[in-house]
Amino acid sequence: MPDTVEDMLPDLNSRIFLPGLQREFVWNPSQIEMLFDSLMRDYPIGVLIKWNVRRAREDYYAYEFIQNYIADSGRVPQALKDEGYIRNNDRAEDANDADALIIDGQQRLNSLFIGLFGSIVTYTGGTGNTRDEAQYWDEKELCVNLLAHPEHDDNEFVGNFEFEFKQTDKLSDNDRFGYERSQGVHKFWYPIPNLIADDGMVRRQQNSRDHAREEVDSASIDVDASTREKFRQATLLVIDSFYQNVLNAELSTTEVKHKTEDIKEIFQRINIQGSEPRPYQLMLSRLMSTWPYVSDGAFNPRDKVEQWSEQFKHDYPEYETEIDRDMFMRYSYYLIDGDLAGKSSVNDLSEQDIEEMRKKWIGSPESVTTANFEWFTTGLRRAFETLTGIGFSNRTMDSVPYVTLLAKFFYENPAADEHDPELRNDVFKFFSLLLLLNESHGLLRRTKARNMIPVLAENRGEYDLFPALDLFSTLNVSPASEDIQRVVNNARYNPNAPGTVTFTSGNVAAVLGLIDDVFEQEDISDYDVDHIFPASRDDEVAEAVGEDVDIHRIGNLQLLDSVVNRRQKGTKMPKKWMDDVLGSAQVDHYREVNCYPDVSLDPENYQEFVEQREQLLVEELKTRYVT
Repeated sequence: MPDTVEDMLPDLNSRIFLPGLQREFVWNPSQIEMLFDSLMRDYPIGVLIKWNVRRAREDYYAYEFIQNYIADSGRVPQALKDEGYIRNNDRAEDANDADALIIDGQQRLNSLFIGLFGSIVTYTGGTGNTRDEAQYWDEKELCVNLLAHPEHDDNEFVGNFEFEFKQTDKLSDNDRFGYERSQGVHKFWYPIPNLIADDGMVRRQQNSRDHAREEVDSASIDVDASTREKFRQATLLVIDSFYQNVLNAELSTTEVKHKTEDIKEIFQRINIQGSEPRPYQLMLSRLMSTWPYVSDGAFNPRDKVEQWSEQFKHDYPEYETEIDRDMFMRYSYYLIDGDLAGKSSVNDLSEQDIEEMRKKWIGSPESVTTANFEWFTTGLRRAFETLTGIGFSNRTMDSVPYVTLLAKFFYENPAADEHDPELRNDVFKFFSLLLLLNESHGLLRRTKARNMIPVLAENRGEYDLFPALDLFSTLNVSPASEDIQRVVNNARYNPNAPGTVTFTSGNVAAVLGLIDDVFEQEDISDYDVDHIFPASRDDEVAEAVGEDVDIHRIGNLQLLDSVVNRRQKGTKMPKKWMDDVLGSAQVDHYREVNCYPDVSLDPENYQEFVEQREQLLVEELKTRYVT
């Protein structure tokens, strides 16, 4: 007898679980809404494959379905985690009574579970640096519009089914349930979890009809009796349709009773033949089918990655949205001198490759003695310390392949010091060149990073400093004049960027990073991006010019030692700063290395100054880098 949604969902996390080789839950709220809409319309949603595990109790890892889902890729307040909101599936502590594991259909089944029994939380704090405070997050439950049904198709009703996640009052002052009128259309949002009784079972249909109708009847809505009656009719139609088409929907299932070894192969074939899973997900599944079962040094790679991912998001918030399983899988592949380029790369991994990769996770280069797994994460940490130390964030340079390429360099070269000013300056110049050419040559793509792997592999353990020029030479490209002109034209400081990173724009980093006379004898991490004419005095500058000015354009930006910037220059106009604080030799130095034009630094000359300086920047970069 086929399973229905109402029959199967109460068994999730009690008799039905997920296998460890499954990928993570990745559907977004819109996809969950669409799934319920498809069921409501009686559309097919595909086949589920269940693995009967009653014969394999000793040789599988079971994970729970997610009930309260963190629908966000960044860091999350600990208070929300303490309340039970999770991003990835938790290991099932007691799965001894498990009947089956779902090896195909996780996304659909977990979406149904969240919609009926759970909720999602999302960050609502905008671009402010407030992710660690629960007050800037919202909990939402999936709602159905009780006034939306195909039989009600006049202008005041939606005329079709409608689902949407709506805010609860758990993390906010008020919920967004109930009646609203949007552009003349009546809507009444009813939380679907209301259909579930306290014992975790679905309420009787008549009880749900009565409850939903009472909610609509008791709402304060200014409509006439005829419209109120339409509300009642629509409500009952929607509830009945939900029971018939969603809760009583038959889930097409296939049950397999193969041995564990066969299940691993079945799972791989299902996923490799499909078009949806990404390479890193297939790769982690491959590792999960091997590493937990080796005879010596077995461990669970999924648990490791999830633990590391959450910790790295917290430690490096500048890159929190780039820190995920993809990053760890790509890094792992780079460490065996390969590239996670697609499904074929996962399929081509030999058992020897997988074992070599496992040793990279556990061990370290011969010159280093560390605890298991410590050096693996140290390589990534040193990469992030370097990038954030020079003032980068994911808004400046968000390419995971290059983050992991830098991590490979640090993993294999223990003598390299991420705090060495010379190394940091080389890294900064390297990425500045990549950013300069990215728009025209796509240099931050994975395929370009792949070209550089052999350089690091051939010289493994021999570097004290970052080999910026050796790596860049593998690309065999150089900027054209139009590349430089375009980047200078588009370079702007972003005053609304979150956090305290130095470079809020890749174009700004590209231009200022390549005028390297500014910092070549110093440490780039000691510098700020400074507005020559202070951003806080843009109104004063505009008044002097007689029109609005763009205070954030590259012609008004320079690199300035942070101590000088904060203790000496501050919000002083440039002419006053130079006249009152600097000696003539220092003034000449600043003007020369920052490409100042021969224009007086009075506010009324702002437009002339920035336009001429931008042209000087273009000419300077052409002289240095155009071949």
